[in-house]
Amino acid sequence: MNRLNALLICGMIALGVGVGTSRGPAVHGSGPPARIQIEGAIDVPTAEYLERSLRVAQDSGAQCLIIFLSTPGGLGEPMLRMTKALLNSPLPTVIYVYPAGGFAISAGTYITLSANIAAMHPATTIGGAHPANLFSMPESGQEGEDKGGGRAKPSSDVSMDKITNTFAEQAKVIAKVRGRNVEWANQAVRESKVVSAEEALKLGVVEIIADSPGDLLSQLDGRKVTVAGGAQVVLHTKGAMMREIPPSARERFLHNLANPDLLLILLVLAGMGIMFELKSPGAILPGVVGGICLLLALYSMSALPVTTAGVGLIIFAMLLLLAELKVPSHGILTVGGVISFVLGAVLLMDTSVAPAIRTSWQVIIVMAVLLVLFFGFVVGAGIRAHRRKVGTGGEGLQQARGRALGLLAPAGEVLVEGERWRARAESGSIAEGEEIEVVGQDGLTLLVRKRSVERATGASS
Repeated sequence: MNRLNALLICGMIALGVGVGTSRGPAVHGSGPPARIQIEGAIDVPTAEYLERSLRVAQDSGAQCLIIFLSTPGGLGEPMLRMTKALLNSPLPTVIYVYPAGGFAISAGTYITLSANIAAMHPATTIGGAHPANLFSMPESGQEGEDKGGGRAKPSSDVSMDKITNTFAEQAKVIAKVRGRNVEWANQAVRESKVVSAEEALKLGVVEIIADSPGDLLSQLDGRKVTVAGGAQVVLHTKGAMMREIPPSARERFLHNLANPDLLLILLVLAGMGIMFELKSPGAILPGVVGGICLLLALYSMSALPVTTAGVGLIIFAMLLLLAELKVPSHGILTVGGVISFVLGAVLLMDTSVAPAIRTSWQVIIVMAVLLVLFFGFVVGAGIRAHRRKVGTGGEGLQQARGRALGLLAPAGEVLVEGERWRARAESGSIAEGEEIEVVGQDGLTLLVRKRSVERATGASS
């Protein structure tokens, strides 16, 4: 027993010495790196996705979170949430601007600067972080805040200068904390400077240029990073298999709504559904679908840099097409509606705010053709209905043919459309069995005439 106690004491002393002399960098998590993909506009679902992924990666023991990023910018408030999450993360974070042709513009620049390690594919760009390129300003603590809690809009050049100064200082602080080029961060905000991956590496904006995810893992291996709290972490990623953290169904759905092409499609479907319901009240389904599409379009417009002129032209186009249903304009309103729709679709996105976000011509053309076809179907059905001969009631019996069931001098009975009717001869008398034609109706009595009279009149004329 004494020998066992001595061994335990020696072991504890040795462990204590080992712990006390171990001054090297700590390794947080030994699991495979976690990976997420962020594409498109930065919005609230994107911020929620990043925050949740950081928690999941840390709980699963991942040694770092690698964020594959390609964005033209986005909303200001979600961008601030994402930079805050990256700066305060106890887990090492890596931003990889990927794939080829991708970019980290506007809000993407702030997010990239906030990561522990910034990497880019050779065929990508970064920069253009002027506050005017953010669809929405911070909801609090900034000049020009909308008192209603909506998007903050600078009311004057002075307000814009204050906002620019605020964002420039923020970018400089982030760059300084992460050991990156502070002067370039300032230029990216104030001058909207954009650089390629090669230039970014030379300027000290990023640390790695990687041709592929595998190349990125090889270059990350052995790097030391300082996470929130001051702890140093060594990455061991060479040959590791990244574990993907997919977005939730809700995050994916809401993020996909922030798409200019989808916004245009939703507006068209909303217009067609509501127009069909107004044309045929009681159909219900088209109205319900149109209403849902309109509500989804409103959410999409809140996350995209839409223009008032673009939305107004599209609404005007729908009104012109709807007016064509009521006013015979020989197609003039239809042509005007299509022209207004195309112009509205082209002007729908404010490209001065986010040059990379715009509606594709393919979608514009397809939607314009779809509108014309739909309108042709609705209007054509109405025209055909107006031209169709009435088949019921007194109007339906106009010019109907039959025969006299007895002598009409002038009243009697006739057989028309397989039914017996009381009838009165228009002039003269009609013998039994003679063919007759209906020329009018007086209550429940048909006014008829001999078909022979009609033929004789046609021949003489």
